[in-house]
Amino acid sequence: MQRFFDFFNKYLFGPSLPFVIIVLGGFLFIKYGGFIIFRPRQVISVLTRKNTEEGISPFKTAMLALASTLGVGNIVGVSTAIFSGGPGAVFWMTVSAFAAMPLKYGEVVLAMKYRRKEGGEYRGGAMYYINDCLKKRELSVLFAFLCIVNSFTVGNIVQIKAFTDSFTGVFGGRAFYIGMIAAAVILFSVSRGTERITSITSKIIPSATLAYIGISVYIICVNHTQIIPVIRLIFKEAFSIRAAVGGVGGYTLMKAMRFGAARGIMSNEAGSGTSPTAHAKSNLKSPVEQGFWGIFEVFADTVLMCNLTAFVILLSFDECVLKSGLDGMELVLASYGKYIGGKTDVVIAVAVMLFAYSTVICQCFYGMESVYYLTKKRAALTLYKLMFCSFVIYGAIGRSEMIWSLTDFNISLMTVINTVCIFMLSGIIKKETDSYFLKRPNAEKKTKNSPA
Repeated sequence: MQRFFDFFNKYLFGPSLPFVIIVLGGFLFIKYGGFIIFRPRQVISVLTRKNTEEGISPFKTAMLALASTLGVGNIVGVSTAIFSGGPGAVFWMTVSAFAAMPLKYGEVVLAMKYRRKEGGEYRGGAMYYINDCLKKRELSVLFAFLCIVNSFTVGNIVQIKAFTDSFTGVFGGRAFYIGMIAAAVILFSVSRGTERITSITSKIIPSATLAYIGISVYIICVNHTQIIPVIRLIFKEAFSIRAAVGGVGGYTLMKAMRFGAARGIMSNEAGSGTSPTAHAKSNLKSPVEQGFWGIFEVFADTVLMCNLTAFVILLSFDECVLKSGLDGMELVLASYGKYIGGKTDVVIAVAVMLFAYSTVICQCFYGMESVYYLTKKRAALTLYKLMFCSFVIYGAIGRSEMIWSLTDFNISLMTVINTVCIFMLSGIIKKETDSYFLKRPNAEKKTKNSPA
């Protein structure tokens, strides 16, 4: 079975999917009128506006979505991209983020437009607009099933493995007991549903993110004389045809593009159809305004967090990173350790554990929403939660080689289904966008002319 997954990942999804997403993102950017770049004031004004409506605020839904994307990938995945694709991968990772923004915006707009109010709360996501707009019930059921599988793999086992390895590596302890405690904490965290989950993620994500940003910015400021040389190195290697030093066979333009774009897409989950489930919970009435929060999500995840990690790695080692032979967590620890000192392992371990915990409860939420879509029975939701927590224990003590292959295949299949649907429904997204920007100037004019 692993050979089957590896074949598709290596020859079909792996090399081509990131480039397809970049091309589709560029197409959607043009179709939407390029407002992401040409109308930043409107986007920023929505993001900074105070929300006083009842229900779950757009900030909380964005933090819930970020809980899934801000995880191990931002810390370990970036170093792997640099090791495999060279410094040029950082450039293509950033390019993929800007291409991903229209995709993320589109899927959030669709989720908001076709959401329903059931059980006292809004419910929406890719499976809803696949069924309601495209009238593809079987495809929506398949997508919901893939979401459930995704919650068990990359949303659970992979994250808990990183959580356990970080904890035992720094503080010691037996993996089984750590898994048992983690399972109990996660079961408590998701027991009250969306309200408790959003309450937790809206506290952890901002504080953990700001702490990580603060440490990274400090290191960059200390090493400020190397910023320009590193930027030059990134651009030089991003377009280098010749092989550079390092790695087996060296770094080439195609390697930089492939690993950089893939890392960016996998990190922000644009097009995969997972985060629209979180955004659909928002109390905003406008699909377009919630779509702006989707754009913010990609910016925070990839443009900000992934790039900060990449810059710290390259600033710490400069061109020596090409010959260091370090990869993954080792490379991150060595890079941050150069400036933080002996407490590096503790700081990074705590960051990994916080992000992993947030990702797990968010992915459990995605799985619960998918189960609810398939069946409204409470017993099914209870069974899912118990199964999810049992997989937490497995993630702490089990092996994950097969899981990685299944994860890549599963999320690639989800992305193919969802991006095709976004392309087919891009006319609806454009209509919503044009209507919003047509009404907005009139609304602002009325506000200015209204008596005090």
